Amino acid sequence: MRLSDDLAASRRLYAAPMIFAPTVMVIDIPPHQARSGLALDRYYIVMIETDDELAEFEAFLAEDRAFARPPDLLDRRPSCREAGAISFFEFAPPASDWPWILLSHWPRHLARMFAADPEALARGAYTMEAFHSRDALRGALRAHVALFGDLAEIRTIPPLSDMAGRA
Repeated sequence: MRLSDDLAASRRLYAAPMIFAPTVMVIDIPPHQARSGLALDRYYIVMIETDDELAEFEAFLAEDRAFARPPDLLDRRPSCREAGAISFFEFAPPASDWPWILLSHWPRHLARMFAADPEALARGAYTMEAFHSRDALRGALRAHVALFGDLAEIRTIPPLSDMAGRA
């Protein structure tokens, strides 16, 4: 069995909104395998930082195996990207009925606060959330920023383009 034929048959590649942001692969887990703990109880989100990782991940999904397993090839691999501050990235869905993604990239010095919980940050650097609408994403982003109060310095950088793709 191949994950690309079952568990990860329905997936979309969300293009990086910035040159220094990762690409995001969102897998819509089939209803019989969906569970709480996934984004919106059905989406598995993967941060892909390089073209080589994308090729490696696609090969992993296409590999013939005896039994299903989580598509977790990159989840614990250390990030190769550095953030100078907590950075939030908005990923628009590449097709209708796909979620909006809010990705947070944590700088190493702050990511160390999560060392006691190895599940807290994907790749030791990212947290992510999925939303049904851009308004819901923006509301969550405002709430995150409000937690930092006067310590927050907000800079909005427009995305590269409205690029979107399909894996």
